[in-house]
Amino acid sequence: MHKTEHLLLSLGELIKGTRTLSMDQEELGLRTGVGRNTISAIENGRGANAKLLFAVMEQLDLIDDFQALVDEKLSATSNKLVRKSRKEVESLSNDF
Repeated sequence: MHKTEHLLLSLGELIKGTRTLSMDQEELGLRTGVGRNTISAIENGRGANAKLLFAVMEQLDLIDDFQALVDEKLSATSNKLVRKSRKEVESLSNDF
């Protein structure tokens, strides 16, 4: 199984487990503007666009933890970014 598929399945399980504590698929679909089938697809690890996935996570109060992880990784990466210098342009002689 690819890492992407594993992540989608894990997120789906997390979303389903969180959702079942307070609402059914239809209610979550109404809150996010999609149908029950779309919520079911997300919970089963089938693809969804990022905006929709984040909207579902936001409705279930899962987005803040995800944002904190992204911010942490971004901060660590930003500190490591160093611009590569360009090579000096070599001048060519006119001796042909």
